[in-house]
Amino acid sequence: MSEKIRVLQVNIENEGGNGAFSLVRYLYYFLKEDFIFDFFTMSKFMDDAVYRDIVNDGGKCFSANLRSNKLLGHIKLPFVFYKYLKKNKYKIVHIHSEVAYKHFLYAIAARCAKVDKIIIHSHSSNIDGNNKGVKLVCHKILKSWVNRLGTYFLACSIPAAEWMFDDKVRSSNRFKLLHNGIDPRKYKFSEEKRIVARNKLGVENKIVIGHVGALKWVKNQQYLLEILSNIHDETFVLILIGDGEDKEKLVKDSIRLGVEKQVLFLGSRTDVAELLHAIDVFVFPSFFEGIPMAMIEAQTVGIPIVASDVINRDIMVNENISFISINDDSSVWIREIQKIKSMHLKEKGYASIYNSKYNIKNSAKILRAVYLDV
Repeated sequence: MSEKIRVLQVNIENEGGNGAFSLVRYLYYFLKEDFIFDFFTMSKFMDDAVYRDIVNDGGKCFSANLRSNKLLGHIKLPFVFYKYLKKNKYKIVHIHSEVAYKHFLYAIAARCAKVDKIIIHSHSSNIDGNNKGVKLVCHKILKSWVNRLGTYFLACSIPAAEWMFDDKVRSSNRFKLLHNGIDPRKYKFSEEKRIVARNKLGVENKIVIGHVGALKWVKNQQYLLEILSNIHDETFVLILIGDGEDKEKLVKDSIRLGVEKQVLFLGSRTDVAELLHAIDVFVFPSFFEGIPMAMIEAQTVGIPIVASDVINRDIMVNENISFISINDDSSVWIREIQKIKSMHLKEKGYASIYNSKYNIKNSAKILRAVYLDV
């Protein structure tokens, strides 16, 4: 290809622990010879190393800054997005969300701006955040519109596809299953990396419970704090990698539960691959998920995992994973953590993920074909 094609990635940003944004960055590494990825977010991009990498590669990041008043922001959104598309011409707009109403707001603007290819990408199978009842009603009302506005349709899993797309779309050649893959080479276990990471965090002689994800309701980090408080053993520490709207509440809860000295809030990081090496057991008590990237990354490092049983079993590549109901008492989770914490697979985790469908090279081939209509 003589000239790179610009693709606008929509409704994702480098804030908190945005799994969709991480996926797109992984995909870009294998597609950057043919494409440049630009980004549009209703929120705001942080000026960090990842942002600078995007800009240095020729990409653009547009922050609409419409979240100070979410209701008013959503009303303004399609008009702001339409204006952006008229000023910046794109043939491909790739929209990411877990709810139909967000897809609709972006897709209707893209259709009015006469964008050739509007890709609707479903990343989950339920609704997160506040006002879930209102969001569910809006999702159901606008879902049929989204199925008509899109030209291609992607989903991270079958449940995510069923949540967003009707039977006609799912059975058509315009629908593709795009697994949330990673580049496993970044996460290959190293004993040296483990020692360095644990020393940097000051947890050399600790048992480290780890979690990666945006600090928000759906990820259920509150339950992690309850688990830690009920272990009654200061040898255990919890590291939370990610940022989000629930951080202040979680900090206060850690103090209320008396475990604030055992919790490390690490915020948004660009060195997640290194930090994972410090973890003894990865705990993921989400209320719902699509295919969580963080669990794939943890499996590549070989870390044993205890996760909620609502998570799609399709994500299980390694055998050192246990699924438990979030309705169970924390004592059940604690027993499983104690049982599984010594079952680290180390280098074997890398081999498992490298040879699985979660190797990003496979997803990149599918997405490239969608972008180029081949």
